[in-house]
Amino acid sequence: MPTDPRPPSPAPRPLTPLVIALGSFDGVHLAHQQIIRRAAEIAAGLKGTTGVLTYDPLPAQLIYPDFTYVLTTLPEKKALLTELGVEYICLLRFDAELRGTTAPDFIRQHIVESLHPAAVVVGHDHRFGSRGTGDAELLRRILEPLGTRVEVVPEILLRGVPVRSTTVREHLLLGHVRLAAELLGRWYAIGGTIVPGTGTGRRLGFPTINLRPLERETLVPADGVYLCRVNALGRGFNALLNIGHRPTFGGETRTIEAHLLDVQLDESPGNAVFRLIDRIRPERRFENPGALASQIEKDVLAAREMFSKPTVARNLDSQPSSNTLYKRLI
Repeated sequence: MPTDPRPPSPAPRPLTPLVIALGSFDGVHLAHQQIIRRAAEIAAGLKGTTGVLTYDPLPAQLIYPDFTYVLTTLPEKKALLTELGVEYICLLRFDAELRGTTAPDFIRQHIVESLHPAAVVVGHDHRFGSRGTGDAELLRRILEPLGTRVEVVPEILLRGVPVRSTTVREHLLLGHVRLAAELLGRWYAIGGTIVPGTGTGRRLGFPTINLRPLERETLVPADGVYLCRVNALGRGFNALLNIGHRPTFGGETRTIEAHLLDVQLDESPGNAVFRLIDRIRPERRFENPGALASQIEKDVLAAREMFSKPTVARNLDSQPSSNTLYKRLI
């Protein structure tokens, strides 16, 4: 699939009518998916190409340099968009120049002149241009007189809650990974490199593999013990995941470590993906290592019981993007 890094050199624009979905698409959650599907429907009717105009880094990463709440890395975003049927991605480098571009100039330069789309699909609340002054109404005022169709996808609600990247982040920061998964349409996943640990888990009888996220800006959910599915070495493993500082041992560094259930690996994987299914309990300090080991035994039993539930078992290997980004990682 062609991508447009802009800069340094744009990918060739498709020759067929191009329908563009406009947005940041961090998380590629259910509302984003609806925007993409609508763009694909229009493109199909035109015998055209489904495209996306998006940004890297996220605008928030430039505005807030310490922003560490990214839901999807760029490779993961591309993989998820591809699975939804996107055939062309125009990637705008979000820098100070783009941030300062007025909304009308943004439309003229990056939509009209660069892409010549037959249609543009946008979420009802997407903003663009300097100070976020550009919106769906401005797109209509400028594009429709030029013959470009503009379609606005209304707010998507799930159980009365708007599906937004901000809401997903809030759930994850509170440890509510199951609620986040409902908005994402899949389990939240963190991909990264396996790094050496302290060996504490092994000494307790529960060896772990330790993950360092691919990007430091990746959102890591609240500290706690989680039900987790680990993809590594081309296989999937049920696991118990701990995120936190190991307070029983006075730890200062935050770690992400998974104990694989009922399996002992012959080799340490170079990379892995941890998919968070549900939170079992918060992390807490125990009086001594023995008390911690006893609690971990209980956590393992709870995890095995949760994995046996049909709602979990039938989804273990059917999560989106299992055949694209994650297979390349593992």
